[in-house]
Amino acid sequence: MKKKDVLVENNEETQELHKKKRKFRDFIPLIVIIVSLLLIAVEGVLYYQRSYLTPFWVNGQSMYPTLNEEATFPNGQKIGKEGGSATVGSIVDYGVMDEHQGAIDKLKRFDIVITKYLSNDTDSSKIKRVVGLPGETVEFKNTGSGNKNNGDLYINGKLVEQPLKSEYVVNGSYQNCKWVLKNNEYIVCGDNRNHSYDSRNSGVGPISKDKIKGKAIAICGKAEVYVTDSGKLGVKNIDYFWPRYL
Repeated sequence: MKKKDVLVENNEETQELHKKKRKFRDFIPLIVIIVSLLLIAVEGVLYYQRSYLTPFWVNGQSMYPTLNEEATFPNGQKIGKEGGSATVGSIVDYGVMDEHQGAIDKLKRFDIVITKYLSNDTDSSKIKRVVGLPGETVEFKNTGSGNKNNGDLYINGKLVEQPLKSEYVVNGSYQNCKWVLKNNEYIVCGDNRNHSYDSRNSGVGPISKDKIKGKAIAICGKAEVYVTDSGKLGVKNIDYFWPRYL
């Protein structure tokens, strides 16, 4: 090969390399824009949560496996569906709820809410799923725990499919579970039907609207349970992640 031919080939290789570099440089502004938009989106979500929504954490397994499915005891063992309440050092779900009246006014069937049961219950909040809405006739079919169709939900006489795995529905207790709701009453139940104290219990029954604190929006982190200075349980060391909307 002649020396002149080598120079020509080298020149072509150099030109091709320059073209690739120019193409990469052309993509840099687009990459910067995409990254900037993602950062803005994340910051927007965080700002919305901080300014408009209220945090909550899940103590207990009544909504398992929808909530606290990965919750652990201090030793790292999963609490599971029969584990009961979390203890100091447990890792639990941390989320945000909408306490605005507009959100409560627009509650739909199967929304998840944070509520109180009794007028004098000032400390303990429950997290449950809305099953019955104001003015409805709500009934659970009782065929005995574990039997097919046990826990079937009827609204105004019509069967309604529930967003739960069958094993959690059929193993629940549904004694005398039929209500005609007033215009401000709701029926709420835990997803973990065999391990939930809710409207099905005689000491609870229908929940009035003024007992509902807010609608759960998303789970956005894990948190560690600890005892506050006032002697109550709280959470710290929150490990945030991208919200899992409920």
